[in-house]
Amino acid sequence: MVDQAEIRVDIEGNLAWVVLDSPPGNLLDAESAERLTQTLQHLDADDSVDAVALTGGGTNFCAGVNIPKLVKTETVQAFARAAVDLFGHFALARKPILAAVNGDALAGGFGLLCSADIVVAADHARMGTIEASLGTWPALAKIPGLHRVPPKAMITNCLTGVPFSAQRAYELNIVDEIVPLDQLRARVRDYAELAVRGGTAARAGRALFYRAAALPLAEGLSEGAKLFVSSFS
Repeated sequence: MVDQAEIRVDIEGNLAWVVLDSPPGNLLDAESAERLTQTLQHLDADDSVDAVALTGGGTNFCAGVNIPKLVKTETVQAFARAAVDLFGHFALARKPILAAVNGDALAGGFGLLCSADIVVAADHARMGTIEASLGTWPALAKIPGLHRVPPKAMITNCLTGVPFSAQRAYELNIVDEIVPLDQLRARVRDYAELAVRGGTAARAGRALFYRAAALPLAEGLSEGAKLFVSSFS
């Protein structure tokens, strides 16, 4: 297994592909989580990039966290801090972030999937937390999940550690579409093109969407009214 987690960026027109490229599991550690955040932040600030698509190298999207490495290198706390920054970035980003789930998205990988705006998954992929099956609890991965997965399905997954099939994830509205693997990238490109048509207005609206989700109704309406008026300026 590759110990050094690699992150690769492939630019395709105005779409940046961010590839977790340390197969077979594309596991996260403290260093790679921090580097992934920095990569996403850099692309969000790059005027030549309109959208970002996150995917995995090899046969998995991301199978979770490299726990043995965290323990061996005594970086558990460093990873926890990096994970907070990583998952937190998605709601703060100006540009749409899509997930092209080419294979299993488990534990921390499921957290990444649930953080993305638009998710397209290969029809063989499994998605969900698995920590309970290993005798522990998804302390971090469940948080993005709580914002994407119906609570009943989320608690069942957390308690059992049994991931969702691609079909079940689609039925639960965790993913937008499931496709054969050979159609995955093309379909994500299609969604990316649709997601950037709103231009700067959509970028402002995306930020408000995530803020408003955490606001009381009156405050959310007030912010929405301000954005509506500003769009005519």
